[in-house]
Amino acid sequence: LEYLSLVKENEVIVVDTETTGLNPETDELLQVSIIDGDGNTLFNSYLKPVNTNRWDEAMAVNNITPKMVEKAPTSAEIYPALVHIIESAKVIIGYNVNFDLRFLSANAIGAENSKATVIDVMQDFADIYGEWSDKYGCNKWQKLTKCAEYYGYDWENDTAHDSLADCRATLYCYQKMLKE
Repeated sequence: LEYLSLVKENEVIVVDTETTGLNPETDELLQVSIIDGDGNTLFNSYLKPVNTNRWDEAMAVNNITPKMVEKAPTSAEIYPALVHIIESAKVIIGYNVNFDLRFLSANAIGAENSKATVIDVMQDFADIYGEWSDKYGCNKWQKLTKCAEYYGYDWENDTAHDSLADCRATLYCYQKMLKE
């Protein structure tokens, strides 16, 4: 795969996915994006689900239509590149990153990295934003759009819920948190 030649040992990667639903055992990946700590795109592709042809609820959120993915590769076709990138990382950053990592380790991909430090910007931002939830007994999780707005992120021509755009916003928010 042509991706492999672009990939070096990555100190830091930012990962985001869009999926057909919320269950990594039964739902499938629709888009996977990975950038490095400098914001360079390491991987960005729509994926064609193998067992799903409709995802109306997810489509209402991520706007990824069946037509957009009909000519895309399947998970099985891209997994060597994803496994290589994920396993090479020393730090994996994401927004609700465990959701993405569960999808990347399930299905046909099986990409896991138990050595990497995993940083969930969503959980860190919950404590910074500080909206208490009596129900959960902790600070409430906020959407990435709320975090990005809080830090003055300019989406420019990007749209939230495109996994590459979400990677860029997550990296920006993470870098702002580090400065505070």
